[in-house]
Amino acid sequence: MRRLANVALALTLALGTLSGGVARADAPAKPAAALSDDEKIEKDVEALYGAGKYGEALAAAQKLVALREQKYGKEHPKTGSALSDLGGMYLATGDYPKAEGFLRRAVEILEASKAPDELLATAVGNLATLLKKKGDTKGAEKAYERAIALEEKGGAAREAALGTVLANLAGLYMASGRLVQAEKLFLRAIALHEKNGPERSLLIDVGSLGALYRGMGHYHKAAEQYNRALPIAERVHGTNHPDVGRLYHNIAVFLTGSSQKDLAEEHYRKAEAILTRTLGPRHPDLASVYSDWALLRTRSGWKQAIDLYEKALDIEEQWLESALVGGSEEDKTLYASRLETIMDRVVSFEFGSNGLGRPEVARLTLGAMLRNKARVLEASAAHVGALRERMSPEDRKLLDELARVRGAYAAAMTRGPRGMTVAEHNAETERLRAEADAIEAQIAEHSAGYRRGKAKVTVEAVAARIPKDAVLMEFVRYQPRSIHFYSAASERLGGPRYMAYVLWPDGKILHHQVPVSAAEVDRKVEIIRSGLADPAAKVRDTGTQLALLHAVLFAEVSDHLVGVKHVLISPDAALALVPFGALIGRDNKYLISKYSFTYLSTGRDLLRLGASGVKRSAPLLVANPDYDAPGEAGATALPDAPKGALPTIARVKFSSLPGTAEEAEAIRALVPDTAVKLERVATETALKQVSSPRILHVATHGFFLGNDGKAGQGKARGLELEIPPENLPHVASEVDGRKLPVPHPMFLSGIALAGANVRKGQADDGILTAYEASSLDLQGTELVVLSACETGLGLRAGSEGVRGLRRALVLAGSETQVMSLWQVDDEATRDLMTSYYQKLFREGKGRAEAMRESQIRLLERPEYSHPYFWASFIVSGAWGPLEGVSPAKAESAARGVVPPGGARGCGCEVAGTNEGTQAAGAGALALLALAAARRIRVARARAGR
Repeated sequence: MRRLANVALALTLALGTLSGGVARADAPAKPAAALSDDEKIEKDVEALYGAGKYGEALAAAQKLVALREQKYGKEHPKTGSALSDLGGMYLATGDYPKAEGFLRRAVEILEASKAPDELLATAVGNLATLLKKKGDTKGAEKAYERAIALEEKGGAAREAALGTVLANLAGLYMASGRLVQAEKLFLRAIALHEKNGPERSLLIDVGSLGALYRGMGHYHKAAEQYNRALPIAERVHGTNHPDVGRLYHNIAVFLTGSSQKDLAEEHYRKAEAILTRTLGPRHPDLASVYSDWALLRTRSGWKQAIDLYEKALDIEEQWLESALVGGSEEDKTLYASRLETIMDRVVSFEFGSNGLGRPEVARLTLGAMLRNKARVLEASAAHVGALRERMSPEDRKLLDELARVRGAYAAAMTRGPRGMTVAEHNAETERLRAEADAIEAQIAEHSAGYRRGKAKVTVEAVAARIPKDAVLMEFVRYQPRSIHFYSAASERLGGPRYMAYVLWPDGKILHHQVPVSAAEVDRKVEIIRSGLADPAAKVRDTGTQLALLHAVLFAEVSDHLVGVKHVLISPDAALALVPFGALIGRDNKYLISKYSFTYLSTGRDLLRLGASGVKRSAPLLVANPDYDAPGEAGATALPDAPKGALPTIARVKFSSLPGTAEEAEAIRALVPDTAVKLERVATETALKQVSSPRILHVATHGFFLGNDGKAGQGKARGLELEIPPENLPHVASEVDGRKLPVPHPMFLSGIALAGANVRKGQADDGILTAYEASSLDLQGTELVVLSACETGLGLRAGSEGVRGLRRALVLAGSETQVMSLWQVDDEATRDLMTSYYQKLFREGKGRAEAMRESQIRLLERPEYSHPYFWASFIVSGAWGPLEGVSPAKAESAARGVVPPGGARGCGCEVAGTNEGTQAAGAGALALLALAAARRIRVARARAGR
């Protein structure tokens, strides 16, 4: 084989080990005649795996499990060991979801049966590798450390197995950027395998150390390792083994950054051929080859790069589709994160290479975004929706049980360790979390055979669903990546950026690279939100920032929007918290004067919206809860927490909102056949008992806690919250461009209902978190309005968008969500909502256009002209008129209905057709002119929600 002594060097993007090193617990050798039938099969599994015949090894492992379950029973250590082997074979073939189930079961059996340490170490080590593949870095590291401790207890007899686990942990360190620690572990593993063998493990160690040295920029050291690995590979495996294919892949990437393009191309072709023969054409390892190979092709021919990216995306997307069939939502989220690197590369290819400006490249990139953004949200909602549609008694039991467990889990998290020790509370919440995850996985499994066939997601299919007077504007936050990089640090080109794609109904695509960093955009968004959420903020500063954000996000695009009246906007990250209608254009007018905005989780939503055929129940209004109601019958106050252990929400005081009662009465007069829950009956239980109401309107206090576990403190808010974030479950999320564990965002947002100040209940404690709201039965509900503070907020979860109440309501099955982005004024919100329902039911307006016209109407009133009063609410999801409502029918049904006046006795009449023109002058100058009126209004210290 060719030596690599004098090459110019480059770094691979993926800093993973060569193979992932599935471990096995090798029993002491016995004479062939002494082997039982199951032991012979176990040896076959080992031999087939070592030869790289993973498919045959998998079949043998399945046979081994069946034989041992029959021979020893399902709880025997030998059965546990066989399950560990079976999980390892699924891991090798790339079927990670199946592998996880078998590996977790193996660990449970081996722990319960007090199996020998070497058997448990093997199972735990394989589970750790699965968790690494899944993206659960913290869980993988913990499991590897446990496996190492178990192997070290075995002494010299287990040194070879110890070396395998050490090398796998080193690979995890590489992936998380801990390169120095990784080097130490690799060197230790190599020493153990040099001493004890086997050579195939030494090959993996040496090749992986080469990849590490590429990441560290030690190019000659990397060349030395590859030169050492090549003859070992030839001696141990020949040329037809997955580990040899992976070695060629790593060497090809090593050569990609050098002038030896032809040599790199040769190694990529060899890697592709070997991995296709040994693993099949759909294995995730091939997707990695194609993605890296595309970087080489990008330098010489963008058409060839497109072909390779399409192959990589096709494999990853098909793999993800199968991974999303089962597991909990958190499992799905971890699997979906695998796509982030290739998506970053594809977007970087679009903007940062010679693919810029080419329609084929733009179509590739937008198509990938449309297929992969918010995939977990779609899958999770589809699983529940499929069950609700067929709703057998077993399905109903599953969904009811999920709602019960989620409620108990959320109540335990929000009340803290009252009446028990901290350790007891932690054990209780962990038990409830595991129980909820298990039920989610069952629901996914039950619904897999009942989901409708999905339409193929293409740019053309999405474009065909865009209205003639509209465009789709799809944003993505991505990490720019260089095609010319020589170390782990040099691959990233600065910090994250935003890219926008605009799609017209005829399929035309425009892309816009936001000219400043994502950090700068996010900073402007935060400044704007602070100004909009506080009418006492400096008016000139807020107006300037609104104009500046328009300049970087929208100005270039707006020049191409002639004739467009409706913007379907799919934001990403901090942009999901921007009220685009309040941005100020070059003409010094709010964008709401020109466009109606509808928010989407992804442009792919256009393919599913309006497809529901669910029978709906009567509309429900919930308003003016009695926060001091005594709670559940017979309930007693919760005990104090142990000394030094704050409850999750330590202090809550919700003030009354009398405006919400007036709001509910005005809306009831407009909406036919509406049920109303007020005061003591405006409970959490009432919401949990709904079944597909046509409309759900909830007017109350809402809250959102930041990463630090503290609520924003607005001037008009009568709410005080305190929470130690360490008491909450954590998920992986992106913070300042890095993946970090943050408090679970679905516990950080919610609404207050009757009894919230008393908190005596267990199942109904007066606080409905987003986590609980995701279990509501809103399948087919046309409109959900949360007329409360901050109900549209949440935390970013990679390509899954913002996690919070908005996401929860989509998971629950609702078509349209109306949410707020900051703390809202009680009376202004009452008037806005009354006008909104007038336009929905009296004029037959669409759900988005009705909000736009109602907001314009509010801003025309001098006392409400600051965006704080009118711009907070956004419409997400379906935007058209409500089913069965036409202007003629609506006017007849609502004739004579006039909403109550505001503080100044102003009734809201039906607006004329010139609303947009009247609002056109509202902009930065209008903000300045309203400063005096604003100060008077703030002085009145009105109640917020």
